[in-house]
Amino acid sequence: MKRKVLLIQLPTSHLGAQEKVYPLGLSRLSSTIPKDLDKRAIDMNVATDAWTDLRQLLDDFQPDVAALSFRNLDPLAGHQASYLSSLKTAAILIRKLVPKARILVGGPAFSLFAERLMQAVPQLDIGLKGEGELVFPHLLEMQPDIATLPGIIWRDGAQLVTNATGPKVNLDHLPELDIQSFSPRDYAGHNSYVAAMGIEGKRGCDLHCGYCLYPLLGGTSMRLRHPKRIVDEMEYLHKEYKINLFHFTDPVLNRPADHFQDLCQELLKRKLAISWTGFFREDLVTVENLSLARDVGLCAVYFSGDALTNHGLKLLNKRMTQNDLLNGARVTAELGLLTMCHFLLNLPGETDSEIEASRDMLDRILAIHHPKGNLGAVIFNHVRLYPAAPLTRKIVAAGELDPQTDLLYPVYHNPKKYNHILHDFEALCHTANVFSRLEIS
Repeated sequence: MKRKVLLIQLPTSHLGAQEKVYPLGLSRLSSTIPKDLDKRAIDMNVATDAWTDLRQLLDDFQPDVAALSFRNLDPLAGHQASYLSSLKTAAILIRKLVPKARILVGGPAFSLFAERLMQAVPQLDIGLKGEGELVFPHLLEMQPDIATLPGIIWRDGAQLVTNATGPKVNLDHLPELDIQSFSPRDYAGHNSYVAAMGIEGKRGCDLHCGYCLYPLLGGTSMRLRHPKRIVDEMEYLHKEYKINLFHFTDPVLNRPADHFQDLCQELLKRKLAISWTGFFREDLVTVENLSLARDVGLCAVYFSGDALTNHGLKLLNKRMTQNDLLNGARVTAELGLLTMCHFLLNLPGETDSEIEASRDMLDRILAIHHPKGNLGAVIFNHVRLYPAAPLTRKIVAAGELDPQTDLLYPVYHNPKKYNHILHDFEALCHTANVFSRLEIS
């Protein structure tokens, strides 16, 4: 009898959100499963009745291995909600209905808190930290040699053992998407705000921003995927599944600049009737490179400047200045490109003068976009604190955070003195947006 594998994308929606995101990572892992195994898959985010459907699948299929993908830990944006309950409930349900199943878990959220989550959810047998493409098939063997497999955390009796990480996957040899198990058709046409289909151009980041965990998840150097392979995948999904909008999952889309240029040139050759978005660095955008990108489908630019003052930019190790932020605003306004900006507020060490400087900078950015009305949104957040982030260590060292704080649950840096600033700035942007639409100066 064939061994049976069940793949489960855990719920990641919040407060009834209906935005659907294609499970890019789990789809690639699915295609690495050996052909002699019987597999089933469920994305609980698109299931009609997620927990009933999972229960029915477990009852009927009785998998030997159940693999859980835990993508998001919490919804950010200052929310105190956690998705940990989804992981716990799924693991308990599997253990109750299929007691002998081997339960695996991976995904970005798991990788950030691997040991802590293995402690919190004792039903989990093996965790996969970071990329799984090279290791996952070995975990499906009848008796995997787990002591030798890189990048996993496992139970040796009552002890947790973490194996050293292994080599990273070559992005030009990424496994194909398993479109039979996870059909792109199930995700197209649902969303109002975000692109349902992600596309990978690179992994890893060498910028080391103070709050960011991309280097931890993907490595501290960029691994680039050849533009031809990127566009091959976009073209296939467009022609076969009518996918017309993509979002690049790259930490930064326009770094390195020559790779971004080559990507746009490849898109120019194909003449595809598609649109795409991604996160950009303000210091690298020019009228020339964004004009070309717009001509080949760029429909929205996401900026993650993250601080509005030079003090904040330096604190977050952004390697940019206020002039760079203004440059990004001017270029996208000149081209009329829909622009979304992300900023973190109430940063460590801010004073009254820093708050005023932030307000002045925000006014300047709003004024640049006002004539074209191309500023789609300004999204404000407070810093979500993670154990491995450099900024978290600074805050602990300054005595502003108890080092014993359990950061598995949402914790934000938001001192009381300025905790109203986010709402003030949101109101400022709302007024500017309304006046722009009404064409009032």
